[in-house]
Amino acid sequence: MKIIKINEKEIEIPTSWFDVSFEQFIQFSNISKARKSEADVISGYKNDSNESDNEEIISLLVSIDNVEFNTKIVCFWTGLDESEIALCSLDMIEDILKTIDFVGEQYNPIALDKFTFNDETFLLPKGGMEDENFGTYIEAEQVELNNKRIENGDFGYLPRQIALLCKKEGEKRGLVDEVMIEERTQKFKKLDMATIWDVAFFLLKQENKLMMHSLTLLQMEETQKLLSQQKPLYQVMDG
Repeated sequence: MKIIKINEKEIEIPTSWFDVSFEQFIQFSNISKARKSEADVISGYKNDSNESDNEEIISLLVSIDNVEFNTKIVCFWTGLDESEIALCSLDMIEDILKTIDFVGEQYNPIALDKFTFNDETFLLPKGGMEDENFGTYIEAEQVELNNKRIENGDFGYLPRQIALLCKKEGEKRGLVDEVMIEERTQKFKKLDMATIWDVAFFLLKQENKLMMHSLTLLQMEETQKLLSQQKPLYQVMDG
């Protein structure tokens, strides 16, 4: 965190994803998604104005929209309202925006096999487990559903995905305890985004393998049951 002084207040500004919780990330994402595109700003001007297209006016409208968006971003990360931000110098605003520019940079995940949160250690899943059961099949279907939602840009399911797949030492996969999963989902919303990104990157690579492994084992098990129920050919011929 970087501490800056604004209007006699000491404000903490995040300098990396380690300083940003999942909840903050979702709030920030909602602000970003609500932003108008430059094309929307121009289209709005053309639809609402009786004037002929004026490039200078259009340029100013786009500039004003950028300023309004940056104001919302600075207000969000500082926790100050617009009236307080309006009293800041341009240099101060520029410094804040530069400090948080990591949110627009590509994140390079770190490989890990476990993470610790609130003094509790959670293990990431391993492929090729031998103790698969019907519970892991149910779990795999939930994981795949969440995976599709995440791939479609709904990052709100990341904490639940982590709660489903990451276990404490001694916990077995396939024991789908909905109460515990929901409790951990809420807990993981407080995780820092660096850990979220690292874990999510691993899970998005692994979970499809785990799902296919679970489904394959279940299919093999059901096939074996059917074969065991069949009579040998000589018994059928003998009636």
